[in-house]
Amino acid sequence: MGRILCQLADIVDGDARAFDSVDGRLNGTGGFVVRRGTQAYCYVNDCPHLHITLDFVPGRFMNKDAGLIQCANHGARFEIETGECLWGPCRGDALTSLPIRIVNGTVVLEAPPQ
Repeated sequence: MGRILCQLADIVDGDARAFDSVDGRLNGTGGFVVRRGTQAYCYVNDCPHLHITLDFVPGRFMNKDAGLIQCANHGARFEIETGECLWGPCRGDALTSLPIRIVNGTVVLEAPPQ
């Protein structure tokens, strides 16, 4: 079935919401869901540059002026849809995505393969 993360309506369009790790896939770092319109994208909260969490201020992942995910520690900026680093010390790397689906407005983290 997967794990319910939140309702899509709980995330303001262009913003993100953090969630804690509950399984071995996240190694204790947690993750976050970003909303863009009726779509959502989910990533592990781990910057590929220094492998630290992106949200120095808990729950803050976005550079709203640029419309990008931003690492608060060193300013790297990532594309919402792909997680690719477009600017910063990890340019060309990408955030680790997590499989989600939206079911009747609910964002569900898919169960890991057995």
